[in-house]
Amino acid sequence: MKRNFYRGLLLLVGFPLVFGACNKDDDPAPDPLVGTWKRDVYRLKDLPANFSNYEDFPFDTYYYGSAEAGLTLTITNDKNYTRKFDLYLNPDVSEGGTWTKEGTKLTLKSTDTNFGEEEFTIEGDITSSSVSMVLSQAATFSLLPNAVSDTLTTAWANAHPETVTPYQQSVDVTVELVFDKVTTP
Repeated sequence: MKRNFYRGLLLLVGFPLVFGACNKDDDPAPDPLVGTWKRDVYRLKDLPANFSNYEDFPFDTYYYGSAEAGLTLTITNDKNYTRKFDLYLNPDVSEGGTWTKEGTKLTLKSTDTNFGEEEFTIEGDITSSSVSMVLSQAATFSLLPNAVSDTLTTAWANAHPETVTPYQQSVDVTVELVFDKVTTP
């Protein structure tokens, strides 16, 4: 009788522990990309030697047809995103869509046909404790060769843009978007 009592007690105590530990409702940890990211700076990489003055040079305005002064990217766990641009001429431009990540490739597929689909490379590892993120993509910029930019002052070039324009050349580069994490889910 004592033996049956101890077996019953063991079952009563052990049964909830065994089945309570196997909770199928536990959500997997969200992807470390999930959260709100604010663009800090842009940087140019992979420039030809005669344009090396621009290598790693940080700039905070990017021209998408209108000068972009700020960018916030919110990535959600349900594979959606929202991107908000602060433009000088139109301060509130937003778009959204879905996102996918395969290895180091992040694809943003906008529901707005003006944006379409964009692919970025995730530079470095993003973990749940990451406070910054660097995305990169190929782009073409009109830049002055080192031989021209070394001889001009910025003040003179800004005062005489029509004189400088003929010297600009289209250059294929990698543009890095450096983000700081603002919120985590």
